[in-house]
Amino acid sequence: MDQKAFHMTLLFDFYGDLLTDRQKEFYDLYHNEDLSLAEIAENFGITRQGVRDAIKHGEAALDELEAQLGNARRHARMQEDLARLHQLVMEIRCCNSGLFNPVPRIRTDTDEMLKIIERLDAQEDTDGV
Repeated sequence: MDQKAFHMTLLFDFYGDLLTDRQKEFYDLYHNEDLSLAEIAENFGITRQGVRDAIKHGEAALDELEAQLGNARRHARMQEDLARLHQLVMEIRCCNSGLFNPVPRIRTDTDEMLKIIERLDAQEDTDGV
């Protein structure tokens, strides 16, 4: 999947319910079911251009919602931050386990940190998408 298609899929996950029923249906058939514009047009008895316009208007609406609300951007940043925190915790653990006398408290603290990261990640998934 190219970057634009991935971006539009992410926006659709966040804002798709705000599109018209027809925009949602055409978007799904075109992007997810991989039907051509001609196939969709034939199924709905409209022109290929009519299908294209509905999809393009839907994509423009998704872009506009993201520009105004920024939920997908925030979600992506949060996922990057959580991944980085996880990496740092694992590095701390690794350094501690390599010590001649590992500090037990570091293991306990990093266990707690990992639980917090997992909880935030799960919350982000349910709140975000």
